[in-house]
Amino acid sequence: MRTYLAVLKDSFREALASRVMLVTLIGIVVVLALLAPFGLDISTSTELRRSELANPERLLKRFSEQLEQPQTAPGHLWSLMDARQQADIERLLHPDQGDKSPSGHRGRRRLKRQLVGQLNALLEEPDFYKPDVWADVDLNDEVTQLIQLASLTETDQKRRNLLLLASAFPRSIEIVDSHAYSLVYGTAVVRGPIPLTPTQFEPIFDQILVRVISTFLGFFGVFGCLLMTAGLIPRTFEPGEIALLLSKPVNRGVLFVVKFFGGCTFTLLYSTVLVLGLWLLLGLRMDYWRHGLLWCIPVYVFLFMIYYAVSAVAGALWRNSVVALALVVVFWLAVTVIGVTQDALKQRLIEQRGIHEIVSVGSELLTVDGQHNTWAWDDASSAWREVFTEPPGGMGILGRLLFGTNFRFIPVYDSTNDRILAVQQTQSRFGGLGAAELISGSADDDWERVSQGQIPDQVSTVLICRDGRVILPGRRAIYEFIGQTQQERQRAEFFGRISGGLLGASKKVFQKIEIDGLPENEDDFAAVIDPVTDDIWILNSGRLQCLRAADDGTYSVGNSHDLESDSAGVLAVAGSRLILGLPDGSLQAFDTQNLEVIDSWQLNPGDQARICVAAANGTALAAHSENNAVVLFDMQSDQFGQWTSPNSDSTSAIAFSPEGHLLTANGRLMVAEYNQLEEEAGPVRDWSEATTWIYQLYDYAIIPVWTVLPKPAQLDNCVEYVLAQDTVTLAPTRETGSPDTNPNDLRTPDSSFNLWPVLRDNAVFVFVMLSIGCIYITRRDF
Repeated sequence: MRTYLAVLKDSFREALASRVMLVTLIGIVVVLALLAPFGLDISTSTELRRSELANPERLLKRFSEQLEQPQTAPGHLWSLMDARQQADIERLLHPDQGDKSPSGHRGRRRLKRQLVGQLNALLEEPDFYKPDVWADVDLNDEVTQLIQLASLTETDQKRRNLLLLASAFPRSIEIVDSHAYSLVYGTAVVRGPIPLTPTQFEPIFDQILVRVISTFLGFFGVFGCLLMTAGLIPRTFEPGEIALLLSKPVNRGVLFVVKFFGGCTFTLLYSTVLVLGLWLLLGLRMDYWRHGLLWCIPVYVFLFMIYYAVSAVAGALWRNSVVALALVVVFWLAVTVIGVTQDALKQRLIEQRGIHEIVSVGSELLTVDGQHNTWAWDDASSAWREVFTEPPGGMGILGRLLFGTNFRFIPVYDSTNDRILAVQQTQSRFGGLGAAELISGSADDDWERVSQGQIPDQVSTVLICRDGRVILPGRRAIYEFIGQTQQERQRAEFFGRISGGLLGASKKVFQKIEIDGLPENEDDFAAVIDPVTDDIWILNSGRLQCLRAADDGTYSVGNSHDLESDSAGVLAVAGSRLILGLPDGSLQAFDTQNLEVIDSWQLNPGDQARICVAAANGTALAAHSENNAVVLFDMQSDQFGQWTSPNSDSTSAIAFSPEGHLLTANGRLMVAEYNQLEEEAGPVRDWSEATTWIYQLYDYAIIPVWTVLPKPAQLDNCVEYVLAQDTVTLAPTRETGSPDTNPNDLRTPDSSFNLWPVLRDNAVFVFVMLSIGCIYITRRDF
């Protein structure tokens, strides 16, 4: 053992004796010294930030309605503006009158920037507060205390005005944090205040930190260390040196491994100095103690070990440092190209074009892909053809990417009227989210998408009663769609287009269903309808609530059940049975009459239910998980059971046919129908489009090579993962008509990172490479 420790010490001394390493370490210390004066100054927030202006369209609408009423807050603010400011607001109110600003997302960002600038200018007005103007406004305790002060500093006055502004427009402005950050260098303010809340600043700062470390340590640091260590193994096995080492009682394979770990001391020194220095600077200068940052040291040493394993084996085989370094570069290019190709093809073939939802429409079948495009099966061509397409001016791919991809889009079949219905997100004239609308399509019109009207509340699903009534459960109430004439719909669409969604919604289209004792729902509530009884079941803040349907079509609050946690979930109901999936991976079955738990099921660790579905005839219930597991609930035995597709390794979506048969998608372009009550292995029928050569390339070339090769690029995700463990961020800003993304909402895609498979796969590669080197060194004659 002493011999191996001596070899390890020699490697460490060689690292310390390297002039290149000494110069690099001095450079790191100098950079850290230059960064040391940077810091963050925390002060009271006295300006409106763009992120706090949640709905500029609604605020402008309030201005347009009350400009001539000086006793109101909008009218008072209008009177404080000079002629130039009023002209700017007029252009924002009427962008079609000479304003050539860009539309879409850029147009909305420009709108926010201009409107926030105008409002912040008003906060400095000494006559901003007048008691009679703000008498009818609901004020919080902080602004009330500021108003009662006899004298105010300039900071307190701006803070008071900011809170007054937020109180006057509570549905458009939300002050989420009372602190503001300013970037300072020593005692000089470099920039401030930063237009981000502290809770928004932290994740952005983490991303910058990860990028800086991954660039200077993960790229330049790792390859710089490879340059210095490429000759370590070849020099070790030169005739003169290896003869001296082998004259001692040492094992050749162990000697190779010890020299390998000795070379890792280069990266260990680099990463320790850089990361520890940054950690101390962030903690001492910014009071930003992120202990997860220290995990970057072993992570990037491990990253170096992956590449150095290739260099060490190549050096042992050819005993040439140039060849070893060249092979490392080739290896790096290979894993990068394979990784990028695998990600691109997976995104295109599976995540975008793959089947994510199945809709059984009588004798026909519709599917929805990852981009919310709808496809219908064409028997003539034995292929899927796109239907139910968005009209010109819709959200589009970019709009869905920015605003609307986090909610589950799935049309619902109305068998009574032979049509499909869905909730569609819309864009306002400024490029933001407008009010959601109800859309429909029928087979007779080749599934042409028709707007039925703007929905007056946040709605995530459409419920169809047995008699064809359309129920829309919203956050504030339950609505029924009663329809409109063609002329009324065209008029509403016209006013909606010219007003950017502010006008045009007809109150006659949706009728509020009055239900006594119905509480307001949270953003992540879930609602389903019983296809047997028309009862509506709602899961809201951990309470399972039943709304009983009467013969006359009215609803009343029925029995309820409080869960152990207030997390969100997914559910499905069929007659006397209801199944519920929770974020902890548990599935529970309830008796709908007394809400007693009948059976439970626990998914694999880290997995959770994505959706629960019920057959339209009320004969079957099933759940589909994030990891593509399918769990059926047997209505006869009242028990859960795992179901595995006999013809596919993956199940990306499930549904039930009108007969109660299970429909499953394989993640590609195939849907199969199974009679789950029978013992037959094969499907009853299938809808399978012939795949092109690119699928074969992905399945038989890219995936096998990608599986065998290590994945060093994923170690950057490890750093983000460990930093995120002690990061707390606020939920996304709520906007009208936009379903919020909740991390506990099982209806949204799960983007969690699994750390251990990444470490395992890369560690196996390092072990295999070191084993190859040991075997070669052991059998080689020197």
